Amino acid sequence: MNEVRQELLLFWEEKIREGKLHLLKYKIKNLRDEIQIWWEKCFLSEDEKQEFDDYKSTDYTNQLYVSHVEELGRLKRKFYRNESLYLLIEKQQDTWKRVVNMDKQLYNPERLFQNRGAQLLQEERERRAAQKDLPQLEELIKKETELYEREHGRPFLLYGQSFSDMILYQKEQHKENQKSLKITKKKCENSAAPSTAPKTITSVSKLKRKLVSNIQSPASAQDKQARVASCEKHASHPVEASRPKRGLKVRQKLIERTVSVPAAQP
Repeated sequence: MNEVRQELLLFWEEKIREGKLHLLKYKIKNLRDEIQIWWEKCFLSEDEKQEFDDYKSTDYTNQLYVSHVEELGRLKRKFYRNESLYLLIEKQQDTWKRVVNMDKQLYNPERLFQNRGAQLLQEERERRAAQKDLPQLEELIKKETELYEREHGRPFLLYGQSFSDMILYQKEQHKENQKSLKITKKKCENSAAPSTAPKTITSVSKLKRKLVSNIQSPASAQDKQARVASCEKHASHPVEASRPKRGLKVRQKLIERTVSVPAAQP
């Protein structure tokens, strides 16, 4: 009886440990998902993310859980100390993404066929507004980052680089993408151009006419042969131009008979 109780006790102790471990894994997973969100909010580079070694650890213990809680707290403090600056950068990045997407739509061949409710006009207004706001945001952020660097004596980094270097890299990438889109659009226009269509149609029409002329009905072939034979006959027996006609000879004989008849005696 005691052995059975002991086995049951060990069984439930194991179940409790498994339940605690499952709950701990669940909590750490949620912390990691939240840490990823705050990494993006703070614009951390891949190298800075990898400095948190426990992020990929599979040793699910209370110590691992505590390290994740501490990392999340550090990220939140980093963000809230410079919240206004991070919000400005987030707004600038959202505006930049809108500009990139709208510029990309300019090379969409189906864009003109989707103009419903003056959609193209609205897109053009939004694109101009975004292009107008973008330089102002960039100038304001540059001033704020310079102020931060003077106060803290260290550079304000975004993805491991300064704000000026980051936007310069993004603009260069955008230019390269635009060049590739232009080339692709030009290739599509050249392939869809109807330059060879008239020549093809003309050649096809000529071929049809030639085939029709070669394919004749039996009646038309016989008529043609008859005309050819008639022409050959007339050519071999030409009619003399001075030869009088038969009808003229008959009328001349009648006139001679009438003249030669003597008048009746009274």
